[in-house]
Amino acid sequence: MSLNRLLSALLIGTCCLVCRVEAQEDQPAPEVQAKKPVQPPETEKPPAKLAGPKYLNLRYDEDFSYLDGEPGTYRKDFFDPIKNIRLGEDLRLSIGGEFRFRLEAETNKGFDANARSQDTFQLYRYFMHFDLKYRDLARVFFQGAAVFDEDRDLALRGLDENRWDVQQLFFDVRVLGEDVPLTVRVGRQELQYGKQRFVSPLDWANTRRRFDAVKLFWKDKDWQFDVWYAKPVVVKRKQGDDWDEQFDFYGAYFTYTGIPRHGIDVYFFATDKTGSYRNPNGKVGDECRFTLGSRFWGKTGPWDYQAEVAGQWGRWAGHTIQAWSWTVDGGYTFSKCPMKPRLGAGFDWASGDENPRDGKVGTFDQVFPLGHAYFGFLDLIGRKNITAVKVDLSLWPVEKKVKTALAYHTFWLNADKDALYNAGGRPGRRDPAGNSGSEIGHELDLTVLWKIDVHSTLLFGYSHFWDSDFIINTGKSEDPDLFYVQYKYQF
Repeated sequence: MSLNRLLSALLIGTCCLVCRVEAQEDQPAPEVQAKKPVQPPETEKPPAKLAGPKYLNLRYDEDFSYLDGEPGTYRKDFFDPIKNIRLGEDLRLSIGGEFRFRLEAETNKGFDANARSQDTFQLYRYFMHFDLKYRDLARVFFQGAAVFDEDRDLALRGLDENRWDVQQLFFDVRVLGEDVPLTVRVGRQELQYGKQRFVSPLDWANTRRRFDAVKLFWKDKDWQFDVWYAKPVVVKRKQGDDWDEQFDFYGAYFTYTGIPRHGIDVYFFATDKTGSYRNPNGKVGDECRFTLGSRFWGKTGPWDYQAEVAGQWGRWAGHTIQAWSWTVDGGYTFSKCPMKPRLGAGFDWASGDENPRDGKVGTFDQVFPLGHAYFGFLDLIGRKNITAVKVDLSLWPVEKKVKTALAYHTFWLNADKDALYNAGGRPGRRDPAGNSGSEIGHELDLTVLWKIDVHSTLLFGYSHFWDSDFIINTGKSEDPDLFYVQYKYQF
């Protein structure tokens, strides 16, 4: 038994003993006690959970309006004085930030394709934001970023460093008045939808993904509808970032949550890239691609589940795009068992290009995903030309404080003549003849997350990849490894 649990048990036992003694002392002596009819004991209602700070992946969605309540109606926090600051009758200002440090040690991330295949380095990230609101009518949100890497000896990665730049800067206006939840948002902003399989800020990266965009959205109790036009922001390590002039991204996303414990997403994405982009058939030119898909998710008792399917069409360098993907995922939580284990499994499938000479592009595109969460933490695999099977187990050794998770993945190519694509969507190894087999390999991911308090988390992780036929037959083959430790503080 831990010291905290022992102290808690002693404290509870002492309180119970004191209450029992006080109750006995308050009772009159038996000979003078009046006889009363026996009454059933009153059932005490558990105290309501007090509101308190809750930090979200999209920091602009955080709500500190509970601080307008009377003391005692919310949990006090050290940073309360800089949240929901009153600047007059109608203005509110909230200030927040984040510090994150991660140490990574990687080995053979390119399957030993590089002469030097081991590297240990550090990543640092600092965010500070200011959120100014005028009633429910208008808003300005600014977030600055300072992002650094250190001791990186291998090739520098584009998202690891971004010195002193604007991460987000946008303004909101409720175009039909503050009583109608129809809002237009203009400026640099992060986008996130669904389970982040297609559109994500990519929090794992040192520099989070964002767009220069115009978005119109409606958010109500049971549903939300967004439409937008955006250009992805290109990260420049030591200069001011700017949008990609040759890349247009627009779409619509609808979410309905009116079914108890269930939800439905329907979405449409369009990407239009102008330039010299090489398709899987070797042709170079512009790419215009459309994605239509839907996701269903829910929870029934101890079961949780979700399913998603998407199809794509368009043109790329004169060739017709015909691609699709689907996924199913679920798990069972043993809530009455110690440590509340959850056993889960998932299946992902995304099409590849079967024939490089048929004038069609069959390779699915993952748009702007959080691939890191679904295809192994080594980031060797993306949602393109892939079949992936996963089984996972998670436990809470210390309830609501420490979570451990173990996941095992197996990967195959769908089209033997198409390439293997990494988490960023870039093509890697390929056998144009299709004679190297389809089995890529297996990955094991182990993580331990410690929620120190409402502000701090500590994450440990280790991943290992076992090469299989396709990797062995297409070049050098050494099993990759990754170890990391990450500390994050938010306020």
